[in-house]
Amino acid sequence: MEANLIFDANIYSIDAIKKACYRNINRFAVNISKEEDTINCNITFKNTVTESQIKIYLDDFMKEVLDQDLRESIKKETEGVRNLILAHTFSKTGLIKDE
Repeated sequence: MEANLIFDANIYSIDAIKKACYRNINRFAVNISKEEDTINCNITFKNTVTESQIKIYLDDFMKEVLDQDLRESIKKETEGVRNLILAHTFSKTGLIKDE
């Protein structure tokens, strides 16, 4: 059985979609393609999967794509603070010499 989901490439990144695919690798296989402003996900399920399971899996997949995309946004927004904390932490270890 197969399904096709289309994501807006202006909203979601391919990396977020790939991460969501990986998180669901035990449920289905995904072929990703990009055309202009869309990212197409052709999803293939095992023959033993029921229609109700497919709906649940697709809903979970769309939620996971959103989650992964938000994680990327948060990572970008907090990168400066994270780097500052890491720099401060490593400056106290003696691994980096003061000049």
